Amino acid sequence: MYRNTKGFSLPETLVAFTCILMICGLFIPFLIHYAAGLQKLQREVEALKFLREGVEEAIVTHEFVNHSRTYKGVRYDLVWASGGSGEACVRYDEESGAFHEVCVGAG
Repeated sequence: MYRNTKGFSLPETLVAFTCILMICGLFIPFLIHYAAGLQKLQREVEALKFLREGVEEAIVTHEFVNHSRTYKGVRYDLVWASGGSGEACVRYDEESGAFHEVCVGAG
């Protein structure tokens, strides 16, 4: 029996290439969704950091002033409700155009 030891045949190459494409086709959408989720989580963490910094500053200085800052292209707005005697919220926009809000209350 004659054995072909010179390399892969065309059908073997096509089957291997098809398997690689199927694996990529399954995992690339998952990775894109995962990366979008990580970006959303990072924006929320940054909002919580900004909220914490604003509340700590207000406790120390007794001045309840609204602030805003931009980090990595996202604008975060710290807003004090009812003149500082209630709730502090950080508002930021999602990539979809919707606003998200993280708040902490006085009690």
